[in-house]
Amino acid sequence: MARKTKAEAEATRESLLDAAESMFMEKGVARASLEEIARTAGVTRGAVYWHFRNKQDILDAMLERVRAPLGEMLDEAAISQDSLTNLKHLCVIALSKLAEDEQYFRVYYILFHRNESDQALNKHRELAEEGIAFVTDIFRSPENAKKLRPGLSPELAGYLVHTQMLGLFFDWLAKPERLPLAEVAPILVETVFSGLLGEPEA
Repeated sequence: MARKTKAEAEATRESLLDAAESMFMEKGVARASLEEIARTAGVTRGAVYWHFRNKQDILDAMLERVRAPLGEMLDEAAISQDSLTNLKHLCVIALSKLAEDEQYFRVYYILFHRNESDQALNKHRELAEEGIAFVTDIFRSPENAKKLRPGLSPELAGYLVHTQMLGLFFDWLAKPERLPLAEVAPILVETVFSGLLGEPEA
């Protein structure tokens, strides 16, 4: 019985996240109310508060839901002997998912283009620091650091990769018809990384 109750609670939570995605896309985070989210999910407002403290908490859970499948790949990229190649592959996957995974698209569209709250700025900063730190750590490994073009530090390389990816996410989400992102993702990522790396030793 307890197992069924837990399963039902999880199903309710997922329904609320689905409803929130719909309402945030339609109205934006600031204008969508918890009551509307509850009504769309077919539950009471109290059920919303059982699972989430506020709309930012909901947005965080939505983001975690789409990022979770990439989590294991992030870990593997960081510890792999060929972490630079894995990082490039991860960047291609992230861009491709934006074009091919509707839920992934919706959540990041909401985050970048439908979230007008003060908390949104804090979330953007948090994600930026997390992303820059992750990429920089990969470039800091002795094997990767020596591949960087002369004068380019791991910190600058990490910052450049992050800002290029952020710009691609933000701009393409605003106008998806601009280019077939999944198709061109490999050449975009390869071009970004080739600008960071020095000439291979003969």
